[in-house]
Amino acid sequence: MTELDALQSDLQALVGTKISGRYRIDALIGVGGMGAVFRARHLGLERDVAIKVLHPELTKDTEISARFDREARSASRLDHPNCLQVTDSGTIDESGGAKFLVMQLLEGTELTDRLGKPLPPLTAIEYMLQILRGLEHAHEQGVVHRDLKPENVFVTTDHEGKEVLKIVDFGIAKIVSGAESNDTMTQMGIVFGTPQYMSPEQATGMDIDARTDLYSAGIIMYEMLAGRPPFEADDPVALVRMQVTQEPPPLPDTVPEGLRAFVARLLAKQRDDRFSSAREAREALEALRTEISLAEGVPVANLPAGSVAIPIAAASPKSAARPLAAGAAAMAGLGFLAWALLARPSGAESHERNASAAAAGDYLDEDTPLLVLDDADGPSSERLAEIDKRLLAKDVDGAEKLLKPLLDRFPEDPQLLWRQGKWLAMQRRRGAQALASYGDAIERDPTLLDDKDFYAELMDLMKRRGLEEEAINLALRKMGKHAHAFLLEQVNRKKKALSYADRHRILDELRTDPANEPLIDVKLNVALDLWQAKDSLAPCRNYAAALDYIEAHPDPYFLNALQKAPLPEPSEESKADADDAAICETLAARRDALIAAIEASQATTNGTGSEDGAQTAEARNDEEGGAGASATGKTSSKRRKSKRSGGKPAKCKKFGAALIHPECR
Repeated sequence: MTELDALQSDLQALVGTKISGRYRIDALIGVGGMGAVFRARHLGLERDVAIKVLHPELTKDTEISARFDREARSASRLDHPNCLQVTDSGTIDESGGAKFLVMQLLEGTELTDRLGKPLPPLTAIEYMLQILRGLEHAHEQGVVHRDLKPENVFVTTDHEGKEVLKIVDFGIAKIVSGAESNDTMTQMGIVFGTPQYMSPEQATGMDIDARTDLYSAGIIMYEMLAGRPPFEADDPVALVRMQVTQEPPPLPDTVPEGLRAFVARLLAKQRDDRFSSAREAREALEALRTEISLAEGVPVANLPAGSVAIPIAAASPKSAARPLAAGAAAMAGLGFLAWALLARPSGAESHERNASAAAAGDYLDEDTPLLVLDDADGPSSERLAEIDKRLLAKDVDGAEKLLKPLLDRFPEDPQLLWRQGKWLAMQRRRGAQALASYGDAIERDPTLLDDKDFYAELMDLMKRRGLEEEAINLALRKMGKHAHAFLLEQVNRKKKALSYADRHRILDELRTDPANEPLIDVKLNVALDLWQAKDSLAPCRNYAAALDYIEAHPDPYFLNALQKAPLPEPSEESKADADDAAICETLAARRDALIAAIEASQATTNGTGSEDGAQTAEARNDEEGGAGASATGKTSSKRRKSKRSGGKPAKCKKFGAALIHPECR
């Protein structure tokens, strides 16, 4: 049996097991030298996901483990339709400490499967635009991929059957901003990546920035247009040498000249000669798409900004009177006529353009509508108002017909993304997509959070049942202080408490503003820590931290959780950490001492005649649950009886008691 066979056998044993209490492993999808990818089921949300598991033996390798952690950190920053979303990570204790990532489950193929022969230029452009949009988002989050290649671009389809490209595998991504930017794995002189798609600066071990991904995108674009990559060799060292010293062979003459120039700029050896950003490259390619589409006679979704399209008369009066989709070139019986005129001309320029329009009159029916497109930077207020009317009337189909062509032309307009979110929220089971659209709108225009209508709609959606995980992620990643009221509600929940990890992510964010401190139910969260520490990555250390707080603030409130919450078992990390292992050994004694001290304090209070001291403490501990009732879903029988009887004596339950006994009235 080979090592890979043994690895597959070990990982296959995970099928049918449950990890982190909420994921059921259903099937092994694929296996490699470092681990495997499984199809799994999120039991709470009843949603299929993909889980990548690092082999337990490799977890012990500090470099490989660090690379896996890097993927979790970098990918968790990303929330974009063209990037694979990572939603969770952790350690599988049952498998000896193997690390895992939870991701979107994708159906489709790698971009590699579409290559091997030249693609039509417009198809290659559509694919590359999606790749550039994903890179643009990643770079804005401070993440450089560093290993962009066709194998790391997945082609799937959306609910309408349209192809969607997603960038995957941020395993060696470099985080270029924040506390992690100085990670030794990214220091100059260490080379990562795939030689066939590697930038010259990456190949020579220089420090890199986002432009290295643009070079790799250029290699992919070249391969899509030529049917083969620009540099080919069996020897990786030879490939690296080519990337640094050789210019790529010319693209076929069938590739439009402007597109050849675009690829050449992406593949410039000196990064200062490339596009300065993925955004700049995307905008240039969108302009090229319009130019090439018009030249080839293909209807365009994105005509030049601020233009007027003048359609030729249609074959019949009925079709001529039909409004045209925004930006589309009108088709005639024997062909089409379309040209662009700048909006709002003046002076001699205006006269010349009006003459051109008059010259076109021979081709136009008297009733043919002229389509005035929107401004360069987004849709007009009139268009938005028309969409709002459809949404207010709950006309889902009508809103879609207005939204789709505008989104094709202005895919990043925040006002359109807002309305797309409203449209999605009106449809059953599309709440998660609606949240993503609201998130995209916030990303493009954070001031939307100050709009009371936008904020109210978003809050209603975030509180919708079944969207808890997505709502919390959106709040933490994109909303800042605007989400603090929502996060306070979540972290102070006594029923159906959040997981340890989610609560502490929220607590970390809330504590960035000192004004939130008195609003946090600290006692509740400390008690929940006692119950949930066993599910955290450092169970003994986190349980001990809860005990530290209770020792400083002894209160009968904590008795229930102290008495009933199970002591955590040492994790694999604890066993390898002498200090943490020592902490685990002290927990039982510390807990028992605290229970004894609090019980003794209660007895003393009761014995000194304090007004219902013990009873009051017991009632409060039961009512507030010591978080025990909240964490376990149980309520004491004493409390249930009190609710049923309303606190009145038993004689008041008899028929006619209120007529005989005044205290029963």
